[in-house]
Amino acid sequence: MLERYKTRDLPQGLEPLVEMALDLRWTWNHRADELWNQLDPVLWKLIRNPWLILQTVSVAHLNALAQNGEFLARIAEVHNLWSQEDHAPSWYSQHHGRSPLRTVAYFSMEFGLSESLPIYAGGLGILAGDHLKSAEDLGVPLVGVGLLFQKGYFRQVVNSQGEQIESYPYNDPDSLPISPLRGSTGQWLRIPIPLPGRTLILRVWQVRLGMTTLYLLDSNDPVNTPMDRGITGELYEGGREMRLVQEMVLGIGGYRVLHALGIDVNVLHINEGHPAFAILERAHAWMVREKIQDFHHALQVTRAGNVFTTHTPVPAGFDAFDPALFHQFFSLYQKEWNLTDKELLGLGRMNPDDDKEPFNMARLAIAGSGFINGVSRIHGSVSRKIFSPLFERWPVEEVPVTHITNGIHTLSWDSLVSDAFWSEKVPKRRLHRDGSPEPAQEILAASDESLWELRMKNRISMLEGVQRHLVRQRSVRGESAPLPFLDPNALYIGLARRFTSYKRPNLLLFDHERLIRILSHPDRPVRILVAGKAHPQDTAGKGFIQEWVHFASDPRTHGTVFFLSDYDMNVAQTLVGGIDLWVNCPRRPWEASGTSGMKVLVNGGLNCSIRDGWWEEAFRPEVGWAIGDDTSFEDPSRDQRDAEDLYRILEQEVVPDFYDRDERGIPVRWISRVRASMATLTPVYSTDRMVREYLERAYLPAAEAYESRQANGGAQARGIDAWKEHLDRNWEGIRFGSQTVQESAEGHLIECPVWLGEIAPEDVRVEVYANAPGGGPPFRKAMDRTKTLSGARNGFVFRATVPGDRPVGDYTLRVIPFHEGVKVPLEYHRILWQH
Repeated sequence: MLERYKTRDLPQGLEPLVEMALDLRWTWNHRADELWNQLDPVLWKLIRNPWLILQTVSVAHLNALAQNGEFLARIAEVHNLWSQEDHAPSWYSQHHGRSPLRTVAYFSMEFGLSESLPIYAGGLGILAGDHLKSAEDLGVPLVGVGLLFQKGYFRQVVNSQGEQIESYPYNDPDSLPISPLRGSTGQWLRIPIPLPGRTLILRVWQVRLGMTTLYLLDSNDPVNTPMDRGITGELYEGGREMRLVQEMVLGIGGYRVLHALGIDVNVLHINEGHPAFAILERAHAWMVREKIQDFHHALQVTRAGNVFTTHTPVPAGFDAFDPALFHQFFSLYQKEWNLTDKELLGLGRMNPDDDKEPFNMARLAIAGSGFINGVSRIHGSVSRKIFSPLFERWPVEEVPVTHITNGIHTLSWDSLVSDAFWSEKVPKRRLHRDGSPEPAQEILAASDESLWELRMKNRISMLEGVQRHLVRQRSVRGESAPLPFLDPNALYIGLARRFTSYKRPNLLLFDHERLIRILSHPDRPVRILVAGKAHPQDTAGKGFIQEWVHFASDPRTHGTVFFLSDYDMNVAQTLVGGIDLWVNCPRRPWEASGTSGMKVLVNGGLNCSIRDGWWEEAFRPEVGWAIGDDTSFEDPSRDQRDAEDLYRILEQEVVPDFYDRDERGIPVRWISRVRASMATLTPVYSTDRMVREYLERAYLPAAEAYESRQANGGAQARGIDAWKEHLDRNWEGIRFGSQTVQESAEGHLIECPVWLGEIAPEDVRVEVYANAPGGGPPFRKAMDRTKTLSGARNGFVFRATVPGDRPVGDYTLRVIPFHEGVKVPLEYHRILWQH
């Protein structure tokens, strides 16, 4: 119910503006832009928050607009178009409308939807926001759950000495495009959460994106203690206790919101480990529904419908909590869930028997999920290594972590110029979104002239935004000197990201003199736009910022390097809209995916990056440049080698390709890369493709698996429980006999007797296994049971023919569990190898 602003306060005819201002579709659907601009052009350009504009515009101006027939007609037109979009058949309804999927609940600690709702810190939140937007575009039945932070992440001021200063302005809910979530009787929905010695009350807000809703929990209710009101105060700040409680609010409180609203969730998606307590609350809700006391059985049912996406490339990046602190806050829940202290803590430990091991949120997410993925091909491999200790004796290649590479919501990150360009060239593809990764043939066919004009317009628009930002930035520092000339014909390099050591934001500064020579060429000018924040506790990151500011202050670089402070979504949209070359220099393989470089694709920007994350998959010489090689080792000379390669690329390839022009004044080699990058990479590295991949690989199978397990009071899950218990009791009774090998034209024919003891042959699978030469997927083949061994209980001869192009000694036999509908080794990881 949208009751933030009484429609009677608006003149007749303007009432739809309330609904439209509270529908964040305006962040990517530009049909209403001119309406907000007419309400207040200065404020619209400055803050781009229609809801705040609607509250601050004068009554006289509203009355005047209410008499403007063209304005009223435009309101009606946009409102009707949005309504038609809401009720038109979606891609999902046309292709998967009869699937068992009812609702996906997507939980994330942060969401980056718009700068008008600043409840994000960086890439994780931006990805979550883009995920929701593409779900709306495709019609996937999905709701988001997060926290309404009163201050969010810090805002940055950089003084003239290059020192970062953090500020924490208050997010006034009255100025945010959100509305209170009210129950059927009109009361504000409040969710109680037990904490030690008290009950925390959480208010619930909603954010609308067309037919998709994001629910936000807020502890800043006057009924709470002053300290508890600050639980949803700052994002990624405070000590371990504050982080634990925030994650309890998100996971437990968030799932209780869905339950209170009666939303029928059959797939739960955990975006990083922060919300993993939702897994426990979901299992508990199923216990209550079925009136049972067995938490493990409930988890066996519900985990089939849980999806966990990890974004972390190092084990230290996962949240972990001291056992004493965990017990302090979860003793009440432990009793409610009918779990012992050891059982509950064991769900979040690598070694459940280690009483001193902290409770790890990623470990919990794995223990309670049926699908796990990293966010790029490299990150999937890294994650398999990180989690391999959980799957003892299993080859790392078979650790059950796959990958779905991240993307970006292209309609949120294209410039207005690019939006018009794509709409003209590929109108049907823009209107009927289906997540297809196929190249845009119309862009491949675009002329050199049209692409170069697009790039020039985008660059000029970017520089106008950069100039406005720099003017405000200098006024904050009390500087009055005029801005240096921002040459619209120069080559602009962008470098914007979180400033921390592994991202190496200062690799370009490795050799100051060489970089100065590149920047100061009289005929081929190069400019660098830099932006980024360092975490308040990251001293090294702050030092990187200071080094860039000092470099930009050098008289020899005057007017060639600009540091844009307070990097946020608005600054990012300005930069990616017009930058020529986006540079990214992380230490491989620590960049899980990286999405900043994806955002330039739709606008015709090019990438020059280390081959890590998404760029390892995307790079081809015809679409951009790769720095260094594809190895993942570190040594003292690595930075120097990568820096020298980056300088070489700039000097010998980037700058010449940009400035070598034909008789039309067009850089043909540059535009060739622009064309290939735009047409082939933009469709692939979009959240439309990503969400479609989640739907088809994770959500639909998870919904089907959950429905099977929960049917008939969880009968299938009870069978799985009994199967596991039986194998646990009798696994040690399995043994191999001596194998024989016969050579044939088909390959090696391997036979081996196997005694299964008390285990039925249908409950296991005997396989031949071999590592893949040079890496890659291993060879696996199930062996056929050919005959029964006389005089033995469950003794059988197993046979398989395997390729003869490698020595028979490369092959090893093994026994693994098998049960229809059970994911092995994710849900049960016993394994026995032939000695």
